[in-house]
Amino acid sequence: MPRSSFFDQFPDFRQRHNAPILDEFRRLAQQQGWKRRMWKFNVNRRECLQAEYECQFGSIEAGNKLAAWQGLCAELGLSANLPSIVKCKKALRRVHVNILDLIDDRRAGRQFETFASAQALADYTNEHKRYFPLEDAKADSLIKILLKKIR
Repeated sequence: MPRSSFFDQFPDFRQRHNAPILDEFRRLAQQQGWKRRMWKFNVNRRECLQAEYECQFGSIEAGNKLAAWQGLCAELGLSANLPSIVKCKKALRRVHVNILDLIDDRRAGRQFETFASAQALADYTNEHKRYFPLEDAKADSLIKILLKKIR
């Protein structure tokens, strides 16, 4: 399995490819001496999550855009044969999934868990503190469509 480009920067770190990304980042942070409230911890956490997302899902700009949208639909249990990006986006707006779980499930080769409602997703996300950086999510059209208000 290919390594995340973020972890490749640290040759002494042995990444467990099927472990949750935040667990792996915490292990790396401990190894590097980054404390939770340090600027370096926060910057590297954000870079790690973005790099891992790109490692797992790639860039939508890199290839067939419709195929990327259809692939995400299929992985989330929707029809893989939706005929347009607009139809894919419309279907994906009704899906409630935690973005960090999406990354972790892809890393581990597990089926993605979805939630019955945006409120159930919000409750889970807040309880487990599983937040993907908002700025990065808004910058990527595949992730952006999955964003829900978390209160």
